[in-house]
Amino acid sequence: MKKTTVLLCFIALLSSCATQMVTKSPAEVKMMTTKQFESGHDLIFKSIISLLQSESYIVDRADKETGLINASKRLENKNANMQRALWGSSKDANTSKAMFYVEAVNDDVTEVKISMYEGSESSKSGYWGQVNKDSKEQMIYEPRVYQEWFQSLQAEVERRKALGR
Repeated sequence: MKKTTVLLCFIALLSSCATQMVTKSPAEVKMMTTKQFESGHDLIFKSIISLLQSESYIVDRADKETGLINASKRLENKNANMQRALWGSSKDANTSKAMFYVEAVNDDVTEVKISMYEGSESSKSGYWGQVNKDSKEQMIYEPRVYQEWFQSLQAEVERRKALGR
């Protein structure tokens, strides 16, 4: 009986520490990551590029014909080498990727789909001075993140309209 109780407590402890995966249906993901704007394709495309640059992203690819824009951002940990020397491992950088798909519905309406990813890069000291690197990346499933991007994009579109661009 005592062994069974200990085993059940151990299983409960392990299950409470397990990482919980976020699961959303494709329809939920589409609703969260897609929005239509009452503006032309060119204005929306240029506004996305401008917004990404103002958020310190590097635009890795922008193809107006296909409507695809890929951008990335990397925040370096300036103390990584010291952390690796002291503790044997370090978080080298936080990474972020933004992918946009811009599609004209008609001359006055454009649909934008966003996929946001966050990740990290870490290092661990190995044998003979070797450094082992590890990268992790996952899609962001928080509706608030996408709402903020869409609000910022709407503000940039309005700014550009006011300037007559």
